[in-house]
Amino acid sequence: MPPAPENLEPLFRNLGRELGIDVPDDLKLYFQLLNPSLDRQDQALFYGLTAIPLQIGLCERDGLSSTDSVFMDPDFQTVETVDPPGTVRPEAFNAGWLPIAHDHSGAYLAVDLRPDERGQVGQIINFGARERKRFVLASSITEFFEDLLQNIADGRVEHGCDAGAVELRFTDPEVGHPLDLCEQFGASALRPRPSGTQPPTQP
Repeated sequence: MPPAPENLEPLFRNLGRELGIDVPDDLKLYFQLLNPSLDRQDQALFYGLTAIPLQIGLCERDGLSSTDSVFMDPDFQTVETVDPPGTVRPEAFNAGWLPIAHDHSGAYLAVDLRPDERGQVGQIINFGARERKRFVLASSITEFFEDLLQNIADGRVEHGCDAGAVELRFTDPEVGHPLDLCEQFGASALRPRPSGTQPPTQP
């Protein structure tokens, strides 16, 4: 059986105590509402990327930030750019990043609970073994889903459900991985487009 929502609160308290922050309320609500479903089966909620349950995200965070993790090797990876500048720490991985989705090939989305000086606690970012650019995809989990819902309403993203598994993907077959889109068009690539403008597409 998946844990009752109230059973997650000790995990939030421990995480906040370790990082010296208050875990954002909307992040707590996200996991309280969706964690039971995420525990049961894969849910492709993040433009095709699979959402990660809280307990697994915490375990991955601990493993990736351990002293024997390849991500902690100073020679492992050089971050080339941060978009917008000064918002995300230019590191391969930081213990303040909580993984919330992945593509099963080494690319992740995370909630950034330890942002750089121009960033915001709770912003949604990317990282991964081959990700040399860091993007702020949204200022919070709430904004991320607001953008996603608007993209569905605009017809840019379609949703399906098969036996309880939800999948949200771009309707344009030329647009594949969301981070590839950001690589080409910048951090704002996943934001809803102003009325009357064409969404970016990959060549």
